Amino acid sequence: MRSVLSFTLLFSLTALTLILLRPLMPVDETRYFAAAWEMRVGGSAWVPHLNGALYGHKPPLLFWLINLVWALGGIAEFPARLIGPAFAAASIALTGLLARRLWPDQPDRAGAAALILAVSPVWLLFGSTTMFDALLTCATLLAMLSLWSAAQGPRRGAWVALGAAVAFGVYAKGPVILLHVLPAAFTMPLWAGPARPSGPVLAKGLGLALLVALLLVGLWLVPALILGGEEYRTEILWRQSGGRMVASFAHQKPWWFFLALLPLIIWPFGWTRPGLAMLRPRRLLADPGTRLLALWAGGALTAFSLISGKQAHYLLPEMPALALMLAGGLPTRKWRRRDFWLALPLLAALAAFSAAATGLIPALRKLHDPLPLWSLALGTACLLIGIVGFLRLRSAPVALAALPLTLMIGLHLALSPLLFARYDMTALGRAVGPFDSAGIAVTDGTYHAQLNFAGRLRHPVARLASPEAVAAWRQAHPDGLLLDQNGLSIPGMTPFAALPYRGGTYILYRSEEVAP
Repeated sequence: MRSVLSFTLLFSLTALTLILLRPLMPVDETRYFAAAWEMRVGGSAWVPHLNGALYGHKPPLLFWLINLVWALGGIAEFPARLIGPAFAAASIALTGLLARRLWPDQPDRAGAAALILAVSPVWLLFGSTTMFDALLTCATLLAMLSLWSAAQGPRRGAWVALGAAVAFGVYAKGPVILLHVLPAAFTMPLWAGPARPSGPVLAKGLGLALLVALLLVGLWLVPALILGGEEYRTEILWRQSGGRMVASFAHQKPWWFFLALLPLIIWPFGWTRPGLAMLRPRRLLADPGTRLLALWAGGALTAFSLISGKQAHYLLPEMPALALMLAGGLPTRKWRRRDFWLALPLLAALAAFSAAATGLIPALRKLHDPLPLWSLALGTACLLIGIVGFLRLRSAPVALAALPLTLMIGLHLALSPLLFARYDMTALGRAVGPFDSAGIAVTDGTYHAQLNFAGRLRHPVARLASPEAVAAWRQAHPDGLLLDQNGLSIPGMTPFAALPYRGGTYILYRSEEVAP
């Protein structure tokens, strides 16, 4: 397991680097910090709130963990941003443990799977963010370890552990954990070995697991449903579970969305001949371990493809399964120039850096925030180091791993000035914070509480959808602050500051009577 721990450390250091090179990103990361902040300053610990309203979109575990970090070390952004990466690192270690359980006669496969997962660009990106998916991945891996243990013989403890893992997943992201676990659980007779439980034993085991999960989830859900009232019950029991499966309320994508992403998800190890060979049906059906992985990943892929709402990170819990599959076919020979096509993503990034340096990217020109040459030079140097390492390093797996590592670090080095200029909420938070008691409002209907934590706000930000609402709010809050992104002329109010936000600009207004 020494190699597993080494690659877990490699991911941890890389994720830490990425966190330092980008701000807390709106709208997702800032929204989750805002919900945790609201829980901290007087909101319910049972029922999450966001900008003063019930927030039934997500369960409370991540918000509890953020508040735990704040309780131990004070309210600060950086320590709380390490929660997601910590669970992503734990998932790499659990992936190695699962490899040892699936193939005890192939000890090197654990380290190979850990390496493939640790350097995956998709894993590095979403595993280093403050989101729910790394926690969900941990829960899914614990569930798979429990299922494997249950398949080896009659073990009541394995079914109890499965129920606890499912409960962990519900606390992490809700009942979506079932889409990641049930395909493998229901198909146990297809992948388990000779010691697999009979049909009645399997049914009893799954029933026990369900009972344990319900009991554990009920410790939070029952008080939350009582305290949250009818609105919260409707939101969490229907709209954010069954309703999302029937008709997505956001993130609608075509059924083939995840299939189109697969080449990116499996790069670079899945682009090699040995890696692709491990994904052939004959290899996937070769032994109980690979059959479990195939049904786990394939079942989730099918389920999420049929659901209208899709995001790239929804399949993060299946990435350990892909890493475990690919780990059986690591390349062994040294890379040559004819293998240069494996570095295509880095070559594309180099071309993009050149275009940015010469002003050929319209989106950057429109922002009036050109990327500085020094950051583009650092990013370019990092990519070139990766390409040289790919061609020169003797160990083929390590040489291949240099490509995604340097790609992710290089992209962050190049884009970091733009990310902090356009996505960092610190300056906006400092500007709006003093007006918390007087009242703060925004005119855009897509406000996602991105200012609430940055400004340490204790009162909700009003969302004004019409000129009449603006006029009424101004009368009620003569000393308040209004933010607008639409370039409106607001009667009775004077603009006094402008601060960048993503692709636009927030104009700050105050009443003409008090404007500086």
